[in-house]
Amino acid sequence: MRLRKSNQGKRFDSLLTFGISDGEEPGLAQQERDSSDEEFVVDPQQQLVDQDDQDEHDVDAQDSSDFESLEDKQSELKRKRSRRSWVPNDAKPLGEVQPYPTDPAQKWTRTYVGPVKRWTRLLFLVDYWFGDREDRREVFYYFMNLWWKYEVLPPKLPRDSRQLERAQNSWMPDNFTLDLEDKFRSWYQRYLSIRTMPQESTLINRAKAFRWFIPRAEGDMTVLLGHVSNQKEYHIIQGENIPFSDAGIPIEDEGNKNIQNGGWVLDVGGIVLSMGWAPIKGQADQLLAMTVIPYSDQAFYENLNDAPKTAELKEGTIQIWKFGAETDDKGIIRPARSSPKLVHAFCLHWGRVGRVQWCPVPLTIKEHVPLLAALCGDGKLRIIEVKRVPENDSKGTFEELQQPMATIEPPREYTLEINCFAWINMNRVAVGLSDGSVAVWSLSPCQQLQRHPVHSSPIMDIVSGYPSKPFIVATMPMGGVFTLTDLNRPTAEKTYHGNPVVSLQPNVLAWSDHLRGFASIWPTSFPGTSTVSFVHSRVFPLSRHICTVEGQTTCLAFGTCHPFLLIGSSDGSVWALNVLRKLSSHRDRMHKLKLFQHEYYSPPSSDTANDAEEQVSHRGACRILHGFLSQTNIHPLGMRVAKESRVKRSRGEKKAEKRKGQKVGEEGVSGEPEEIDEDNFTMVPAPITIHEPLTRITAVSWNPNAEFSWWAAAAMGSGLVRVIDLGIEDTRENSGGRDGHAGPAEPREDSIELGNGDHSLPYEEEMGEESDDDIDMTAYD
Repeated sequence: MRLRKSNQGKRFDSLLTFGISDGEEPGLAQQERDSSDEEFVVDPQQQLVDQDDQDEHDVDAQDSSDFESLEDKQSELKRKRSRRSWVPNDAKPLGEVQPYPTDPAQKWTRTYVGPVKRWTRLLFLVDYWFGDREDRREVFYYFMNLWWKYEVLPPKLPRDSRQLERAQNSWMPDNFTLDLEDKFRSWYQRYLSIRTMPQESTLINRAKAFRWFIPRAEGDMTVLLGHVSNQKEYHIIQGENIPFSDAGIPIEDEGNKNIQNGGWVLDVGGIVLSMGWAPIKGQADQLLAMTVIPYSDQAFYENLNDAPKTAELKEGTIQIWKFGAETDDKGIIRPARSSPKLVHAFCLHWGRVGRVQWCPVPLTIKEHVPLLAALCGDGKLRIIEVKRVPENDSKGTFEELQQPMATIEPPREYTLEINCFAWINMNRVAVGLSDGSVAVWSLSPCQQLQRHPVHSSPIMDIVSGYPSKPFIVATMPMGGVFTLTDLNRPTAEKTYHGNPVVSLQPNVLAWSDHLRGFASIWPTSFPGTSTVSFVHSRVFPLSRHICTVEGQTTCLAFGTCHPFLLIGSSDGSVWALNVLRKLSSHRDRMHKLKLFQHEYYSPPSSDTANDAEEQVSHRGACRILHGFLSQTNIHPLGMRVAKESRVKRSRGEKKAEKRKGQKVGEEGVSGEPEEIDEDNFTMVPAPITIHEPLTRITAVSWNPNAEFSWWAAAAMGSGLVRVIDLGIEDTRENSGGRDGHAGPAEPREDSIELGNGDHSLPYEEEMGEESDDDIDMTAYD
């Protein structure tokens, strides 16, 4: 009888016993493992004869013994897992859909089985992610040259340069913006010729608008600003602003031209629910639309009967603020020294406005009429034509809207409302309904084109892949799985991530056209922190960790002209990081930057206030801290597992040295002390802090215009809006290292090796074979 080498020293029972029922088999199998037959002896002569053929039979999987021990199976499984394939299968093109796995062990619904692994090298990862483009490596190489050096903040690209044009168009053709504007002009002219009911509105005066529609905040707010060691007290009322320098210090002498303006802090007198920059071509003043509600809508009421009813909240408003821009001596566009102004306001009678989004087509503001979509409190989506008269900006324009350009209504079903929406193109809008379905509407003619069931719970957020993949939409339900749907074939082309999520608010889902993927909130095991992950549109079930912040993530925003991400948290902090750099390598130490920290202190109630507290502002006080150092962007659970593995390795080596009688050196291999505190392995980073509700960041937004793409806006629950110029200026003549301040070098054509169709990428050694020994922190999401 021939035996495998691993079984030659073992004894087995030659009589097999089969169980009658499923319940008896485990017990019988256990008895067989415990029993042994001492009469079973291997013939030595037969063993020598079969020694020559033993290796051949060991390789053949069909001749493997049925009596293989459990230890051998585990060791063989480990060997199979260690074999990682770096090179894709050349027999199948990258655009072909991989076959569904037939192995029953690989059909778990929460397991991804596909061509892309977490350890796939960057060169092949680019082929998988952007396999539908022939020039994918050249384009991605260009992106790496533009933004790899900048870890946390985007650079200021030169005006009228190839770099700025490529950053604006991303994967689209060079003439994409011009063609899109021509199409919009033709579409709008056709709409004007066939429309039956135009938009109707009435001009009202400023006093009436503030009395009935625009929220009014009584009194002033105390704000602590400046350096953390020397903060000063300022008082600001609704409509006023405080200019900031590039260092985050308030500018007191506005006449001093040596101090450059780096942004503003604006008081809008209410809670900002949503905001967005208007897509404008050329160098012009920037427009920021925002929807503001009174503090009383989200105030705390001990008696719920005193809280305002939803049916009573019929007045809504959309405010459009203008922020001036100017060019300095070096030709760099900076925030102007003039104060922001409320130039336009739409007053509505259809309830509070929950969300606003501009039509993504960039237009010349003086020649065309931009479109603005607003989700009202009655559950309907309305499209508004914004007809501005620049001559009236000094005094402002206030319109009471009676009839919008188009109204998108949900189907006439019981309690069915529109929860969220996303622009697909200039004439298509996708809406997420409260029953979990997705509908596609046309604006001209205004009618529903599609409706598909996607989730079993209300859809809280929806984002489309405009402009490169406009008909691919990602939906985030209130409870369920994160889903991606192709509206061109919605019944066949649909996928999801198997990790269940719970989302109770919008603004936590964003799309990056440069990376062709989505950033969203992700489940975490600790309530004191929240995780943001990235999923690519072509490998949607595989997520990658981006960032972990303290508190709960309340809003996200991806740059339209760069791959940088803004994250707002419930603790009042705003974070920024480079997602391209984070995804391209996990061997380099990545960083994230806290832009500022906002803290709010509510005023004392009227019945507990004393004479000394009467001097406190009616609206409370807040503090804004600047000047934080960058922090290492790590995964808490991944670092914990890595630390545990180092400690276990150190313990094993120390035990081995003690057996040999050797004296342990002063320093171990891992540098850990001999006695390890097990409490260091806990997931809790710090005690959970409960902040005031108005401390949170309610909305963040990057400017979509290429010349101003490094401008960002962040709205706080206290009613303050911070507009910041975050661009890093070109300082190549002073520094050229990887310190985050070196200017982008124009990529050269000869820097790309074109040999046999293989285009080498820079930094591809970041994902080399040596990374097998590293702890992949994304594997523990």
